[in-house]
Amino acid sequence: MIRARNQHRNARNQLANLLGFDVPKDVGEDIPLAVSGRLQDEPLEVGVSAAIVKALTNRPEIAAARAGEKLRHEEVIQAKSDYYPTLAGTAGYGWQSRNFVRDLTQDLNGWTVGGQMTWNIFDFGATKGRVQAAKSREEKSRIEIEDIQRRIELEVRTAHSGWSEAREVLLSQARVIEQAEEALRLATARSEAGSGTQLDVLSAQTALTQTRTVYSQALRDGAVARARLEKAMGEGVVFDGKP
Repeated sequence: MIRARNQHRNARNQLANLLGFDVPKDVGEDIPLAVSGRLQDEPLEVGVSAAIVKALTNRPEIAAARAGEKLRHEEVIQAKSDYYPTLAGTAGYGWQSRNFVRDLTQDLNGWTVGGQMTWNIFDFGATKGRVQAAKSREEKSRIEIEDIQRRIELEVRTAHSGWSEAREVLLSQARVIEQAEEALRLATARSEAGSGTQLDVLSAQTALTQTRTVYSQALRDGAVARARLEKAMGEGVVFDGKP
């Protein structure tokens, strides 16, 4: 019990630190942190395939990698543009007085239009090199996306396997509690009938307490496994019903 109380204090301190709370200096070891809610079994019905689809849709790593691939593709298009000539045009309207004439009413005015074309026909070798380099970066982006997808799929499969294991353990512990409760009932009935001893009842009570403790640990493990699976799927954390 002493160790359990110490672990509880440490857990509250760690939780306050994770939440970013500034604990007042005058607060002692027991932080006044009220934790709402209760640890309970919350089933999550999702298959491996559906979980992988959600992960590949929601995970920010995939979105960032795909955005990078689009940028690399734009770089290829920009590099290829050097194969073609560059056209430029100008237009304007001007006014000026005539030369060697003092009368300012005699002026010259009108529109001016011009155009220019530039084509580096002797630079195709350098342009080809830039295009190949841009294509290489684009191909690297595609390979990175495939690698990220494989790593995410592995993470989801591992998390889903852990979640399935936690669910099976939790269900088995629930049946063990039922057996322990029945054993306590029988021990109590035998003690009342005179065919059993008080020691048998105490042993059954101890076994039931231990079973409930293991069940509580299984609840905790199930909550952790569920959180890991939701993280792997890219699901956001919900606070008070809001994401």
